[in-house]
Amino acid sequence: MSQKFDCNYGEAEFNTIKAGMKAIEAVLTGSDIHAKERLLFCLDWYMDPYYKMDLSAIREPLTELLQKIAVTDNDMGVVDEAFHLLEVYTEGPYDILEKNIDKVPEEYKPTALYLLNPENW
Repeated sequence: MSQKFDCNYGEAEFNTIKAGMKAIEAVLTGSDIHAKERLLFCLDWYMDPYYKMDLSAIREPLTELLQKIAVTDNDMGVVDEAFHLLEVYTEGPYDILEKNIDKVPEEYKPTALYLLNPENW
């Protein structure tokens, strides 16, 4: 994450998630690292089954977006959090990771390979 890590999400992030995938994608593909950090941390809360938030309407496109972020974002903290969310809260298939395995940063290849082949672990 950034030097001045920002995990203090709030109303803006809740509203972004409530607005749906277009709003989430706009933030996560944007250039504001702090906005990405806050939204990813907020998504962690939303995706955690303990809190019983219903993301069923966006679960598949969100999984696809997180894969895209994992292979395209330049901030390793953002990539790390995307992989965390994928590993902990989603199920495959992970077609985007599979097609772009060569773009996965080396330090995240073990996680990507695990997601693609969990039966081998």
